Amino acid sequence: MAAHHSKEDLTAQLLTTFKQLISEGALAPGTRLPAEREMASNLNVSRASLRQVLKVLETMGVVSQRVGDGTYLNAAAPSILAEPMEFLILLDGISFEELMDARLIVEPELAARAARRATAADLSALRESLLKMEASRLHRDRMVAEDLRFHRLIFQMAGNRVCSLMFSMVHESLHRLVEMTSRMVELEHTMKLHKGIYAAVRKGSAEEARARMHAHLVDAKQLLIRATRAESQRRLGDGFARLSPRKRSAVRVAETAAGLLASEPRPRRTAVSRRTL
Repeated sequence: MAAHHSKEDLTAQLLTTFKQLISEGALAPGTRLPAEREMASNLNVSRASLRQVLKVLETMGVVSQRVGDGTYLNAAAPSILAEPMEFLILLDGISFEELMDARLIVEPELAARAARRATAADLSALRESLLKMEASRLHRDRMVAEDLRFHRLIFQMAGNRVCSLMFSMVHESLHRLVEMTSRMVELEHTMKLHKGIYAAVRKGSAEEARARMHAHLVDAKQLLIRATRAESQRRLGDGFARLSPRKRSAVRVAETAAGLLASEPRPRRTAVSRRTL
């Protein structure tokens, strides 16, 4: 029922639904959406929860709510839904390292707040996420999904909806790279870090939870840097491989010349030459 759905989950669910309906031609820009009662029933959520999600979608520019008339899909909705956040971040010049820095600034404090506020139900959900993460050893996509879910639960436990929404979006933009970094270490390494955070939150130790989260994110940032460098090298390699044999030969000649120039000793300037310059 509605109580089991978070606003982030509902938002993602509606975005996916809109994308599918638009791609199938069933929903066009300017179309009026079904009544709240019908949408809530189809999504198996309460009307109150649906209204909250629609407000988020309105802020994003996906829908417009007209008083006394209903909710409409905006003309810009297809382009908004089609643009992955990762592309928008790169377009604005924000690097993945900057995103990780933002996580380092905020998430340790959210973990500390979660430790102070955690209820028995919160701890049960967090432990369930850990167990599912560990059980998904052979399914990388599920493991990454549970990794992200673990952090979303921490955000929700911290009790700040702004941080929860913002950093859930940041996590989604890092999803592909989280999958890459997960391949660089054994599952036991990842589990050890997450279990440390869980243990600190369960004890109600804000300081330890803050330190554990910080250590986890420092480790993740180092893996991310290695992953992005490897990805860049792979792309450069693919680009080189697509060149014609003649162009590849020209690139090699240029690289050799650059190497020779760089290795040539520079002539030392004498006192006389300095005075004449």
